[in-house]
Amino acid sequence: MRARAPGKLLATVAASAASVTSAGVVAAHAEDAKVTDPSVIDSRVKIAFEGAFYQNNVHQDDKTGGTDKLGNSNGDFSGSIALTKQISSDMDWRLAGAFHLGKNRSWDVGGQITGNDPGFLTVGYGDDYSFQAFDFDVGKHVKVQSADIRFFGGLRLVHSDERGVLSESFAPDDPADKGGTFDKIGSSEYWGIGPRVGAEAYYPLGESWGLTGAVSGSVMWGRRENGAGFRYDFTTGEHGSVTLGSESANQTVTNVDASAGLSWTPLQGATFTAGYKIEQWHNLLINADSSTQTFHGPFLRLEVKM
Repeated sequence: MRARAPGKLLATVAASAASVTSAGVVAAHAEDAKVTDPSVIDSRVKIAFEGAFYQNNVHQDDKTGGTDKLGNSNGDFSGSIALTKQISSDMDWRLAGAFHLGKNRSWDVGGQITGNDPGFLTVGYGDDYSFQAFDFDVGKHVKVQSADIRFFGGLRLVHSDERGVLSESFAPDDPADKGGTFDKIGSSEYWGIGPRVGAEAYYPLGESWGLTGAVSGSVMWGRRENGAGFRYDFTTGEHGSVTLGSESANQTVTNVDASAGLSWTPLQGATFTAGYKIEQWHNLLINADSSTQTFHGPFLRLEVKM
């Protein structure tokens, strides 16, 4: 298990704590390949909606073949939306945003306590993470026989957020005794921006079917801020929160991703794509088991022209 948070509380709170996913969306589809006049500029805006369900290596199985005490964190969900506008016969621009929600992992144990202040004590832990990516790029289309290849370059802004909470809750047998909850909290947040480049391709298989593929890479420079604190809420009426400290530092995050799929255009201006994608991030999540986090799984995309 690994954790790197200041104030040393995030390491205690998130001993095995748990993206953006690739926001690039393939823009070339079957009807694009049918354009007979290359000088014609399509004035419509392409809108693409995409959803994906990911497996990951954020928290891996232990060396004995079992899972860690928090269990498996697989089951992340990702979604994105992208707008593409043609600006010349072979160039366009794209604005895209994507989000990634990590599956919340938690556990708790409890038992009866005897002695001077008998009652029921519960100790638990929970963590979660999420990240988002925002892209702007300009693309150049190149025809290679029947294939349409789009080379692009632009900027990516990425944000990640991690939380971990170690909680204790005590319910006394005697209502007159003091009980309540006490939570230790650790957090880490990152913002970064940098260049992104890649290529996308569409190869028609007929009038309404085709193969798609994409690959891209990016590097972001930014700032990470880690914090630690606690909050309490007692049966005596006392409640509040205390910040123990925070610390920030510069950090570089990198990303590569690739995807492949099968597209179907049942009617002009609407294309469905189903496929598989993989993303790899380095230094995005500090509470993962590895400094390099990999996400992979199936995706579905709908693109319409308006």
